[in-house]
Amino acid sequence: MAEQAYNVVCNNAAASSQRRTRRYICRNREEANQHLVQDYFAENATYQGYYFHRRFRMLKGLFKRIVEDLTRECSFFQQRYDARGTPGFTPLQKCTVTLRQLAYGIPPDALDESFKMSARITRDSLHFFCKTVIQFYGPKYLPYHGQFTQGDHGHLTVILEAIASQDMLIWHVFFGSPGSINDINILNRSPIFNNIYDGSAPDSSFQVRGTPYKYGYYLVDGIYPEYVVLVKSFTASHGSRRKKFKRAQERARKDVERAFEALKKRWFILKKPAVYLGEEKLQEIMYTCLILHNMIIEDEGRTICAFDDEETIPETQPI
Repeated sequence: MAEQAYNVVCNNAAASSQRRTRRYICRNREEANQHLVQDYFAENATYQGYYFHRRFRMLKGLFKRIVEDLTRECSFFQQRYDARGTPGFTPLQKCTVTLRQLAYGIPPDALDESFKMSARITRDSLHFFCKTVIQFYGPKYLPYHGQFTQGDHGHLTVILEAIASQDMLIWHVFFGSPGSINDINILNRSPIFNNIYDGSAPDSSFQVRGTPYKYGYYLVDGIYPEYVVLVKSFTASHGSRRKKFKRAQERARKDVERAFEALKKRWFILKKPAVYLGEEKLQEIMYTCLILHNMIIEDEGRTICAFDDEETIPETQPI
């Protein structure tokens, strides 16, 4: 009986070792790179203009600039050789599979057939792409780093507090703290008014009908508190002037909703369930999508106010 049990254990161990044996697949990554170059990056590429912008979510010039910056800043995107002297995947391949995951929300192993890249390399490409984009472009294009939150939809979500202008450029983002979250709780935890509290906010003085205002203002709906910098609409608009202001305020307030929809439509990964991703990776993906969103708007010339690296902010006086 003991000998029979020993044989069963040995057989199970042998079967387990056979299942764990790694199988090498010759994916022919060089041929896959040639197809990618011919499809999108050759002089007479198969897919140009509309098709490139639709599948990469950006113009070709911006994508090439991102590839060059990431190759210079992160060694992972540099083409290397394995122990047999075979060249590895090119920076174009790694950045392309990353954008496909962000744009279409597909799992990593779904790209194996078309790009001849294993799920592990595809996941690593997404991870290092997000890390490098946040570190290199974050100081310019990411307004604020927030944190993961538990939302009010009955399941784990990422609730995004954002400020957007008419050109859908996102100027401020914040992910609230865990707990019972609504708009008021997020506003109380958000650092959006910290520079006003400590007196470091830039002077944005203006006058309306002879009344001076020191700081800029934000358009909100009626549930927010009565702050000086928050401009709400009228609940009961009597008179033509109040009705005109109400229509204009509500129409302009839709800009942030347009920015949310454009962000989710451009990066479909934000709409799909991401159970296989951890909290840290969800943060990285959200930050990366926000950065790329602002970069695309700037590159396509749709920004109202361009970013100037040499701009000097005037000194502020304490409140």
